[in-house]
Amino acid sequence: MSEFAIDVSELRKSFGGKEVIKNISLQVPRGKIYGFLGPNGSGKTTTIRLICGLLTPDSAKGQVLGYNVLTQSDKIRKKVGYMTQKFSFWEDLTIRENLEFVAQIYQIPNSKTIIDETLANLGLIDRQNQLSRGLSGGWKQRLALSACILHKPEILLLDEPTAGVDPKARREFWDELGRLRDEGITTLEHALYGRG
Repeated sequence: MSEFAIDVSELRKSFGGKEVIKNISLQVPRGKIYGFLGPNGSGKTTTIRLICGLLTPDSAKGQVLGYNVLTQSDKIRKKVGYMTQKFSFWEDLTIRENLEFVAQIYQIPNSKTIIDETLANLGLIDRQNQLSRGLSGGWKQRLALSACILHKPEILLLDEPTAGVDPKARREFWDELGRLRDEGITTLEHALYGRG
């Protein structure tokens, strides 16, 4: 087993004949939290989508969790939790209903127990029956993280997860990432330069 959860090189991607990712190389050791920094438009989100198998690279070498980044994206997707910048869950469902839906998608056995544990770990028990549309940015962030970790991924890929949340919510989010790191989960976070 490689010491790196992510070990890719010569990563390339074009859209409409325009190369947007050109020869990116990235190594992230297992069980670490890494930042992926750069200005808007530099290709961070596209790179993350290539790494987690949502987009197919034009060319690449290397592996994610031992799977070939170019040919085994289906296997990679099952082992990765991807949290987008924009809240992307169902606002007319409660927190619990959102997590139950995600559990069905991943066909998680024993899902009630896992949802209960996840709600408790992220401080969502008292809000589990609240509709998602009424949540503040910090609570939406907790729901999104809960959904990302429900299927017990080995890697978390986070796309500006603390954008627009208050300092207290940001600190609590980072405390939770530290706990997940202690459990062996690798995290790669996309952030802007100069983030506070």
